[in-house]
Amino acid sequence: MRITRSPSYKTIKTMLLLMATGLMATTPQASAAPMNKQAPQQLHVPALSSDDSSLMLVWQAPEDTGDIVDYLVYSEGKLLGKASENNDRFSPAKPYINQFYANDKDRFSHRIVIQNFKVTDLKPERQYSFTVKALYADGTQSDASQSITAKTTPLPAVINITDFGAKGDSTTLNTKAIQQAIDACQPGCRLDVPAGVYKTGALWLKSDMTLNLQAGSTLLGSDDPADYPPAYRLYSYSTEMRPASLLNAIDPEHAEPGTFRNIRIVGPGVIDGNGWLRQKSAEIVDEVGNRLPQYISSNNREVHNDGILAKHQVAKAVAEGVPLQIAYGQRRSSLVTLRGVENVYLADFTARNPAFHGVMLLESHNVTANNLIHQTFDANNGDGIEFGNSQNVIVMNNFFDTGDDCINFAAGTGEKAREQPSMKGAWLFNNYLRRGHGAVVTGSHTGAWIEDILAENNVIYLTDVGLRAKSTTDIGGGARNITFRNNAMRDILRQPVILTLNYSDPNAKIDYPAAKEPAQFYNVLVQNVTVQGTLGDKPAIEIKGNSEKNAWHRQIRFNNVHFNNVPPTAISDLADSQFDQVTFSHLRGDDPWHFNAVRNVTVDGKPVAQ
Repeated sequence: MRITRSPSYKTIKTMLLLMATGLMATTPQASAAPMNKQAPQQLHVPALSSDDSSLMLVWQAPEDTGDIVDYLVYSEGKLLGKASENNDRFSPAKPYINQFYANDKDRFSHRIVIQNFKVTDLKPERQYSFTVKALYADGTQSDASQSITAKTTPLPAVINITDFGAKGDSTTLNTKAIQQAIDACQPGCRLDVPAGVYKTGALWLKSDMTLNLQAGSTLLGSDDPADYPPAYRLYSYSTEMRPASLLNAIDPEHAEPGTFRNIRIVGPGVIDGNGWLRQKSAEIVDEVGNRLPQYISSNNREVHNDGILAKHQVAKAVAEGVPLQIAYGQRRSSLVTLRGVENVYLADFTARNPAFHGVMLLESHNVTANNLIHQTFDANNGDGIEFGNSQNVIVMNNFFDTGDDCINFAAGTGEKAREQPSMKGAWLFNNYLRRGHGAVVTGSHTGAWIEDILAENNVIYLTDVGLRAKSTTDIGGGARNITFRNNAMRDILRQPVILTLNYSDPNAKIDYPAAKEPAQFYNVLVQNVTVQGTLGDKPAIEIKGNSEKNAWHRQIRFNNVHFNNVPPTAISDLADSQFDQVTFSHLRGDDPWHFNAVRNVTVDGKPVAQ
């Protein structure tokens, strides 16, 4: 199915620019019914999201979502159902979103809308047409979206890893058997992993294949560092080789998009990196009654006590003469690393317990992560999903409970990063982001610029930070054209929003020449957002650059943002910015606004006095 395509980063950028310049209508949280009920726009099927019996539909929600309560999806004029009810069936995030609003007795929180739909029970190689309408609180509907047509794929050739001798007994090392099955997979093939626990070292995927993790299946990482050979440098100018991840698509000689093509990892199974021991409590019961694994929060001084694969990999590197801090920061395996891939679809699996990061997409284009469960709390550096120098990515319907940032964007470090493409074009929606250091994070590797990011209609709960932008002046570049809208936050552990150039990572090795131009963040819009309480004493909005090095953040706009039970703000090194309709109830302080070293900044149209 390739008739319709994901919107390019140019399309996403156009959307962001329209919003930033006011050409796209905006509606406050408690608005009256809109005069013009705009039809949903840009209905399409994300790359590789169709198979022989199903496909995904996504669309752009109008900015005036205040009175939209749902979307209705039609095929050939027949109603298939409501987006919210469909999401209840398939999204692991949706039960948590429902519970979040069930607990919102005062209806303080912004109500998100679901803007995707999984169509099932389709026939192979059959063409279908679809439209979508917005459903309003008064029961009326918008006009239909533009109709699209899409075709399901042929039935794939299917092979099974057990046909090559793989044993799901949790002890047999299956690396060779599973790799043989992958190598035997011809273009368009689906490789099934049946129920069982399959211990394995690093595996190498290839173009034009689907890895299908069936219900009850687990790929369990070996704890032997010899099973993860040196595989890649994070950047071309990096001095340290990183070990292979559990699942890989990496060519050490090439990193550009198109090195690999059309890789799908799908199915309700588990990818477990076997990185860390579990905490003594082992697991907790979360807010909807599910049991979540809890891994030990460690560091480079305690990894020998707390790690499994992490312990052995660090010990091996130290024995080879690598300093402990570098060994810890560079020689642990991530869970999945795909690099230079054109078209990626990740869906339905659980990512668990990496020795280092979770799912990493580097220099890849047209990536969708749908319906994933990230269970990495509190594994040190256990990011949920990280994008580095990639373009045109979608993250939707994900559940995050992570040991570091939930969704992170990176773009290199220092002056040499200017030789790389930027991290450009991302659309994040309908996710539930829980217990991460940051929910949506740009940096700290900002050297080649992170740009054109749209995060909308997400629910954020118990993260340290909601929107987190972090870098240093020496790293350079920055983040720009970032829109964070129509999101709801509650019980943030530290602070809802932080933009800082004072980030430090004790495990990072500075192996790059400093940027000639300092990093900065500009054209950032936070709009139609609610924050129901923070649990710490950090500023509700913290913005800090470095005016002494002429590193000013610029064009930061907050519009229709409502805080309840938070401390005051702390804002400095900021220019050409505005804060409109930002309200504070039950403020934990006398004055919400604390400014220092700002230029041309207004609050509700009034200049900030210095």
